[in-house]
Amino acid sequence: MKFSVVANTGHSGIKKILTKVIGFLDDFELEEETAKVVNLKGAPLSELQGDMVISLGGDGTLLYILSKVNKPIFGINCGGVGFLTEMEHSEDIFTAIKNLEKGEFLNQKLQRIDTYINEHLVGSALNEVVLHTSRVAKIQGFEIHIDGVLADSFRGDGLIISTPTGSTSYAMSLGAPILYPTMEAHIIVPIAAYRIGARPLVIPSNYEITAKLAGNPEAVMVLDGQEEILITIDDIIKFKKASKPVELIRFKDNFFEKVRNKLRL
Repeated sequence: MKFSVVANTGHSGIKKILTKVIGFLDDFELEEETAKVVNLKGAPLSELQGDMVISLGGDGTLLYILSKVNKPIFGINCGGVGFLTEMEHSEDIFTAIKNLEKGEFLNQKLQRIDTYINEHLVGSALNEVVLHTSRVAKIQGFEIHIDGVLADSFRGDGLIISTPTGSTSYAMSLGAPILYPTMEAHIIVPIAAYRIGARPLVIPSNYEITAKLAGNPEAVMVLDGQEEILITIDDIIKFKKASKPVELIRFKDNFFEKVRNKLRL
């Protein structure tokens, strides 16, 4: 098995961690910025040819990789919470890599959300898509249709369309329920809605969600915390279950353990 290694080069101790990881690998390649850390040659992320990607960083690093490529990813946490990653960099990396090479792992398939603006696909999100006011302290109006039926309209700071994976991220901080990551569902979450009755809504993932601005002429949209996309009052934004899932490598089903320990429940 060939591994592609991608690291968060801004992490203060990443050189030591990266050197240890690649020292355990028989067949590997490095992303170009990652390679500079250890003075080796690398390739752009989109051109990596490995069978599996090893992500060295936090959840942000893993989500960034998924915004560029869709390959099985094994996450080693070198950041903060690291909810999506499988292990900490301080744990037994040598044994983990040997298990990967022997195929002794689980392949967890997680759904993503495809996002369209005026019928044009602009990207996919594993955690969530956030629509937010483009100016601080300026309230925005939102209309939400589900399979063509008006489901809600409210004025507030924004709107989140979350996957089950993203239910432990931004959506959770707004009071949305935590969903098991392989459930077939999406969560619609108002952000600071100026209405007492506005509450998160869980719907089947095969339903199409349409959102439209109904207030100020523009807002911003962000997929998985990456680039901001400007949207206007004339745009129609649609959210659909992606046809291709994300594959995260696990050694065991430790979701409830992570919820208890990392989210301090």
